[in-house]
Amino acid sequence: MKILMTGATGFIGRSLVDELLKSGSEIFALVRKKSNDLPIEVKQIDFSALSQLTQTFDAFINLAGESIAAQRWTLKRKQTLLNSRVNLTNRVFDLLQHPPKTVISMSAVGFYGMTNEGEFIENTPPASGFAHQLCRLWEHSVTDSTANESRVVIFRLGVVLGHGGALNKMRLPYRLGLGGKIASGKQWFNWVHLDDVKQCILNAISDSAYQGVYNLVAPNNATQAEFAKCYAKSLKRPAIIWTPQWVFRMLFGEMSTLLTHGPKVIPDKLSKQGYQFQFEQLNQALKDIEGN
Repeated sequence: MKILMTGATGFIGRSLVDELLKSGSEIFALVRKKSNDLPIEVKQIDFSALSQLTQTFDAFINLAGESIAAQRWTLKRKQTLLNSRVNLTNRVFDLLQHPPKTVISMSAVGFYGMTNEGEFIENTPPASGFAHQLCRLWEHSVTDSTANESRVVIFRLGVVLGHGGALNKMRLPYRLGLGGKIASGKQWFNWVHLDDVKQCILNAISDSAYQGVYNLVAPNNATQAEFAKCYAKSLKRPAIIWTPQWVFRMLFGEMSTLLTHGPKVIPDKLSKQGYQFQFEQLNQALKDIEGN
């Protein structure tokens, strides 16, 4: 299979590349500059090279996007987040000479807005806010560009747990015993193990039954307080530090809602389609990652 990827050097992408190479896929990674982190078998191309390719890709896997939680959401930062998702996706489709057979693109549970009320399956009306707007425009950039010429799969991701990503930022504070409840702690922490993310993407490549939007979160949600307790336990540390909401609001402004609010998201379509999660329980996932 011929696979075009954006975000191949990222947390999910780098791990997915290894799985795709094992299956014999030919990978074209769209990069801004050549990376030594990718295996030599991966063909690294820039936008100018993409416009010259004449083959039809079996799949385009769209993983690109600046981290939404890396810094305050200033107007400039919001534009950067939009550009790295919407504008990049549009540019890829503009340059491709032939539409891919399958398009697999990421989104996030932020699509449902930053609320602590209700449960959300794929067709539940969302709350408002910048996170929803960002995800909505990102998803539309994919569906509008394909014009029904490709099979489209969009995964709305929760917090992806693995060796890297969000846990890399949390590990040191928790090891120092500084983990604990954020705000009320009752906001939902929608998580999914990296192995399940990779497996769902691989399934979506090969199984034409995958179509449309899917919530890619583990079936057993946890509140933020439950996550803090479980993660601290996996590191053999306490989780007794409470940080009130106003502290995060002061430090991070509007972006703090990612930490202090969270909707309960249900993987309804994946469950109905018969997908069996490799990691359904949070303690099981954290034990696999941290080894305790």
